[in-house]
Amino acid sequence: YTQEVQMNFGSVNDNSAEITMTTPVDVGGFQFDVVGANLSGASGGLAQDAGFTVSTGGETVLGFSFTGSVIPAGSSGVLTNLSYTNPTSEICITDVVLADPDAISLNVDFIGDCIEY
Repeated sequence: YTQEVQMNFGSVNDNSAEITMTTPVDVGGFQFDVVGANLSGASGGLAQDAGFTVSTGGETVLGFSFTGSVIPAGSSGVLTNLSYTNPTSEICITDVVLADPDAISLNVDFIGDCIEY
């Protein structure tokens, strides 16, 4: 793919953060790590609208559909809302992997990998 999916932080506070996304292509799944906080869950957003199951474990966030649904090309907004505890002064997103419905890796530009608050 030559087009990039853009991701970023949306609203961030002491116990939650929005992860936003604008995608020119269908997204079949995603995975990324969050460093600087203890993840306690993820919910809502484009992932929920598409019927994705989004789970957190350790530092990792994983989202996909058991039924093969996708976040459609042209979607823009909050991908998912992360909940966490014990944040440090900086939260960083690392190791971002997005895939199309055929599990082919997509190009991702995560704008501002870390956020301080």
